[in-house]
Amino acid sequence: MQIRKVIKSLAEGKIPQVGYLPDSLLDSLATISSYRGKISRLTSLERVLTTIRHKEPDRVPVAPLANAVARRIIGVSFPEYSTIAEKAADVFTASVDFVGADLIVTLLDLSVEAADFGQEIVYPEQSTAQPNYLNPLIRDVDDYLKIKSIDFSKAKRMNEFVKLCEIMVNRMGFKTLVSGFIFGPLGILSMMRGANHFFKDCLNYPKNVKKACGAITETLVEFAQAQCDTGIPALAIDTLFASWNALPKNVWEELEGPFAREIAMCIKKNGGVVGIHNCGHNLYFDAQIRSMEPEIISFAQLPDDCKTPQEMKARYGDYITLVGYIPTPILVNGTPQQVMDECKKQIDILAKDGGYILAPGCEYPPNISLENAFALVKAAELYS
Repeated sequence: MQIRKVIKSLAEGKIPQVGYLPDSLLDSLATISSYRGKISRLTSLERVLTTIRHKEPDRVPVAPLANAVARRIIGVSFPEYSTIAEKAADVFTASVDFVGADLIVTLLDLSVEAADFGQEIVYPEQSTAQPNYLNPLIRDVDDYLKIKSIDFSKAKRMNEFVKLCEIMVNRMGFKTLVSGFIFGPLGILSMMRGANHFFKDCLNYPKNVKKACGAITETLVEFAQAQCDTGIPALAIDTLFASWNALPKNVWEELEGPFAREIAMCIKKNGGVVGIHNCGHNLYFDAQIRSMEPEIISFAQLPDDCKTPQEMKARYGDYITLVGYIPTPILVNGTPQQVMDECKKQIDILAKDGGYILAPGCEYPPNISLENAFALVKAAELYS
């Protein structure tokens, strides 16, 4: 059955889901690419697959995460980008063609799932879509108990996102690795409650929050399955609250850990690569790895059990591909040379033996110049 799916993907010009290929074959392909990369240029796909098998490619892969900002290249509005799959696909394609990227993460905004659960969303002309926090769906702790799984066929924004994934898989083919995206259940609930109340509820009414997480996860597993059905080879789960500035580690493991695992196991069952995105401070690598068994972690700060990037590389770099972690303030306020200097510093520490993709710690800021996105790509080419 797995071989048939691989053959079908190849016949359609799509990347076979990595989990359907034996580890021995993946390692052999990565080793060949690593050797070939010493004498010739690899494709973006070869570069990423080599590095996630912890072999050194021809250069460090780079993912500028120039998502919403790229709408300015082709004149797409924020509301169009957020709600129309074809427009969003044009933006992501322009980002690859104009800026460059070895990896695309199809993050639109963090309100996609909450919108389908009934939260009112605001779509500003010059800013990212966001909940109307003056009209929260969850107004008190009893409202958590009213949250139910939804009919996925009627989930308008999630289905539009699935359409985006399908378009991007067909457009990119063997050119660039495309990843889907899911916001974790705690994040979705925070969109429907507001962060200040939500953090208190997690500590004071954990049973209510956990019940709502379970209901939401039933739909999120369907969402993950629908993305995998497009042939997308990887999927990132955003578990933002698994960090020191959000929730204590044991609380996160109790409230979201089991549900994040359900989503991750759905991705793995479909042969996909599981990624995590978490731009919190002192994030919990260890807890997230226990829950989701990811191959990739995208991050903005060092994990809570590492004092230096060298320690992080030594502890996690043999089996986790690290994606990051150029700080947003440097991208916003720094010169291209300052950005490139920071990139060089991180490449020197993290790139050895593969397992590292150069990227911002979070999405490239959507309302600044693209010049520092070009600096990221240039640094990957110069300093690897």
